[in-house]
Amino acid sequence: MLDLPKVQLFENQNEQFVMKNLSVHRAAREEDALDLLFIGDTNRVVSETPKNDASTRSHCIFIIQIEAQKNGEDVKTISKLHIVDLSGSESKYTSYNLTRCWKRRIRRQKIKRS
Repeated sequence: MLDLPKVQLFENQNEQFVMKNLSVHRAAREEDALDLLFIGDTNRVVSETPKNDASTRSHCIFIIQIEAQKNGEDVKTISKLHIVDLSGSESKYTSYNLTRCWKRRIRRQKIKRS
């Protein structure tokens, strides 16, 4: 199992949500993409919560981007497939941080309007 850094979510000075420690990997073959999916899955944190004995306590986003270009042509077709697993959404810590960020954003918008 690779030791990947923990992904962190925060709000910057421009009131934009930013995720730190995300990674992008190129896969030339189907087997490479499946290996990356397996690495991501094995690095997920699993622990008990009041609602689930084997909660992953983490979300997973796996994006597949396929690029195709005919020989001798300038036109390139790019397709993306986003696979999202929101298991572990009962995590109090994650919910608390997201709620706090949204509440701050709403308060700022109310202040700007007044």
